[in-house]
Amino acid sequence: MPVVDASLLAAWTLELCGIPSVTGDEDAVCGITAALVAKVAPGVVVTRVGNSLVCRPPAVLGRPTVGLFGHLDTVKPATDQPLEVSGGRVFGCGASDMKGGLAVMLAILARHAELTAANVVAVFYDKEEGPAVDNGLEPLYATGAVPDLDFAFCLEPTDNRVQVGCVGGLHAEVVFRGRRAHSARPWQGENAIYKATAYLARLRDRGRIAVPFGDLTYYEVMNATMASTVNSRNVLPDAFTLNVNYRFAPGKAVEAAKQELLDLVDGEADVTFIDEAPAGAVCIDHPFLTRLGLPLEPKQAWTDVARLTARGIPAVNFGPGETAQAHQARESIAIADLDFNYRAFAAFFGGQPGANLA
Repeated sequence: MPVVDASLLAAWTLELCGIPSVTGDEDAVCGITAALVAKVAPGVVVTRVGNSLVCRPPAVLGRPTVGLFGHLDTVKPATDQPLEVSGGRVFGCGASDMKGGLAVMLAILARHAELTAANVVAVFYDKEEGPAVDNGLEPLYATGAVPDLDFAFCLEPTDNRVQVGCVGGLHAEVVFRGRRAHSARPWQGENAIYKATAYLARLRDRGRIAVPFGDLTYYEVMNATMASTVNSRNVLPDAFTLNVNYRFAPGKAVEAAKQELLDLVDGEADVTFIDEAPAGAVCIDHPFLTRLGLPLEPKQAWTDVARLTARGIPAVNFGPGETAQAHQARESIAIADLDFNYRAFAAFFGGQPGANLA
């Protein structure tokens, strides 16, 4: 078993960042991750399903089983993305989102024989950064490779804060219809862009809506994120398409969120829902969070916590990556943050109270 320290966490993060792993191209990173697990954690059973892995150390009867979840893929790297360790940081595409989290998962697997408070299962999966419908976690669960879990952590970037629940998300195409005409004679047609103005004003004025959960507050927001027409520059468009993204709070069903979006359109346009993801349940009072001993905050984004809580598994987000670094052109992660996250998980699985982490 290697001696896990900050420098090793940085080295693993850099190695993983150096493997091209854009969504849909995870074969290489999956194979190399499996080889790393075999090297640093002998005795761990590794099951590969497609380009996903389920890693299971020997379990001890009577202990709870806790899952660590991390996605293998990244967005497309920026052209000027460095790959190096410099100034106390690891630079690389996916360093914060979320190769650093994967390095922490490797470290916990390497220490599994010393972790006496819970059994650990590490799940490395593909296609998280793409459309929700293609996410690799669902087909992985369908194979039965993931065992029953008493609790789970998603190691998405959270700035080393424990973020509970997550907002749900919808994407819809909202199409306003008009009538084509030459732009020199607009009175002969009906400009589809102008037909959207009342709706866009309602969307702008809706603002954010606060939804409290105990001491936590989630914000519901609905935004137009893309706009397009298909026409020549001197032609009034007969169709104007908006992509509308709605982020809704835990406790609201997807169908209810869809109806709210339709109500705001008020029949003025055609609506097609193209992507949807449920909100994640909020488990503020779970005793495992008390053991972790860190403050809680809401997750104002979507993560696979939603998929886990939909299966009845209490789950939260807790990762070393920086949310402000995710998808950035010169993405990086602080080595000190990698070390803090690793020590927090080591204390958690070792049965030490979180108060001893400082």
